[in-house]
Amino acid sequence: MRFLYFTLFIFTLQTLCFAQVNTTQWNPSYHFYPSGDPTGLYYFDGKYFNNWGSASSTDFINWEYTQQGINNFEGRKMLNDPTTTEKQRDSIRNNMVRLGGSGSIVIDHKNSSGLGKNGQPPLVSFWHNEIQPFRVQGIGLAYSTDSATTWHRYEKYPVVDINSREFRDPKVFWHEETEKWIMAIGWAEASKIMFFNSDNLIDWELMSEFGPWGATNGVWECVDLFPVAVDDESANTKWVLVISVQPFGGQYFIGDFDGRRFTMDSDYVKLYKKLYKKNKYTSEGEVIFDFEHGIDDWQMSGDAFVQSPSTISLYRQGAIMGIEGKYFINSFHNEMNSTGRILSPEFVVTKDYLNFKIGGGYAPGKECVNLIIKDQIVRTETGRNSNNLQWASWNVTEFKGETARIEIVDDMVNGYGCIYADHFILSDEEAKTNDLKESLWIDYGPDFYAVRAWNNYAPQEKRNIWTAWMSSWRYTGEEPVGRVQTLPREVKLKTFPEGIRLIQQPVEEIKSLRTNHYYSDSSIINNTKQVSSFKPERNVYELIVEFENIDANEFGINVCVGNNQKTVIGYNTLAENVYVDRRESGNDEFSAIFPKINYGPLKNRDNRFKFHLFIDNCSIEVFANDGETTLTSKIYPDPSSLGIEFFSSEGSTKLVSANLYELKDIDLHKDF
Repeated sequence: MRFLYFTLFIFTLQTLCFAQVNTTQWNPSYHFYPSGDPTGLYYFDGKYFNNWGSASSTDFINWEYTQQGINNFEGRKMLNDPTTTEKQRDSIRNNMVRLGGSGSIVIDHKNSSGLGKNGQPPLVSFWHNEIQPFRVQGIGLAYSTDSATTWHRYEKYPVVDINSREFRDPKVFWHEETEKWIMAIGWAEASKIMFFNSDNLIDWELMSEFGPWGATNGVWECVDLFPVAVDDESANTKWVLVISVQPFGGQYFIGDFDGRRFTMDSDYVKLYKKLYKKNKYTSEGEVIFDFEHGIDDWQMSGDAFVQSPSTISLYRQGAIMGIEGKYFINSFHNEMNSTGRILSPEFVVTKDYLNFKIGGGYAPGKECVNLIIKDQIVRTETGRNSNNLQWASWNVTEFKGETARIEIVDDMVNGYGCIYADHFILSDEEAKTNDLKESLWIDYGPDFYAVRAWNNYAPQEKRNIWTAWMSSWRYTGEEPVGRVQTLPREVKLKTFPEGIRLIQQPVEEIKSLRTNHYYSDSSIINNTKQVSSFKPERNVYELIVEFENIDANEFGINVCVGNNQKTVIGYNTLAENVYVDRRESGNDEFSAIFPKINYGPLKNRDNRFKFHLFIDNCSIEVFANDGETTLTSKIYPDPSSLGIEFFSSEGSTKLVSANLYELKDIDLHKDF
């Protein structure tokens, strides 16, 4: 999908130790796996295709590899085999389909590109790749005239280029009203979406730009755009514009698209203006270092910081977001192959908090910002595997009146990772540290990213269906199972008192995997109740639970219980939010960032709640109140942690019903 994100390459001692664990115990049973970004999703000749045509399905659930997919898997195995000769490797590479980064495929039925032959419409793919030596990203075109078995790169490359290192993941589709091909692309460093059109899929013209709106504290990529009927009324259709914000998740906008420009509805313009005021935050207090006038008075060792302070990304570096002012500290020098540290002039601690912005790699003690008093490190902070600078805060009340220094360190000698820092402020208040800015998020879990809808559908199909990559750039290179797609979901628009909102539901076809059914009668829940007979044989099941007459501060479900482990799905009635707590969910040694609670807003509309859960060895997908709020999260419980509990705290809750369906495996995983 992208090459600049360094999370994939950070190998810590924790990771090396965790590699001894048998990770196959968490392999998915009914999710599409292995896979990265959902890419090249299309319908052709009676089947739906995934990942550039490497797998096909008639129902979005039961997949089988195409010959192209089989060739790719066998080719990768041989490339990883040390006994494979160089001549064999060359032949394998030539036969493998390697288009480049993520993108989309269209069927050129009218052969507007002129790339079809013998009356057969070509499949035309659009993807991004690097243009050396500066790693500028351009959009390439390839075509197939044999149902995606083989691909031919078009002679002109790139077909679209704006001279940016953050320009990728094109969405291309046919716009019937204007009779034009449309291309929408995220321009990450500007937090914008660019729209192009074409008559022939080869020559493209820039029409308009959209943004920045909503969450702009991360890199914008993986755009999607399609029309959806509101409340299932075909006469009232809106366009849904989606953009993933690295590394947080995906946000959406609702409006109209006339073939040239996306215009957000006035209600959403007002909403996002309000959210902008909430999201805009700068710590108040005494600024001690903002780097707007250099670091000549700082002591420097090594060469990691010789290009600091920076105003923009360095040579071959991706976009950096969240900078305060114009300059910031950046240790990317020499493409992360340098080490060093800088030490600030002395200052006196005069307030209760020292607030600052930090970004970069998660490497405690190696890539970090330290507070030094009397030659001792008394506070330290590292990055969060993100190119976004976020607020951090130290309580320094105990050091008031002391003389201190700031030390910024990059000691990653293996050549991967860097550290960013900016805007050190002594303040009376702790800085706001919530990195998930207020926006209309598609999913409030940590592991829902790069969502893409199928580009076209069977003639009788009226649904919009998409899927996402189930992982996070913050730990995907370290977690045991990182290449999973979410369940395909039907996307709808529904009118609520606060306005039209996007909802998601698992596709109906998932019911085809149901086997054994367990049912729990109605009961009143006080404290925690375990249902001993309500226990699946594996953590591979679907669970539908309904509550009502809630007289509790919190209530919900514990799943994957056992061995001092549990994953909590709960609702807080005071805050009106649903959450997934994976702090005790199982193995999490691979990343200190992993154990956390994730919250999503959910109104208490009628004192009745429905939780629809899908557990699949290493993951949980939560659809609350028929998909009004969803949370997707990876978990790594022991296979024997199979217990299920219902809980209610500080009051009682009525369990109306609970239905559990064990789900069978799909055949996709048996071949490889």
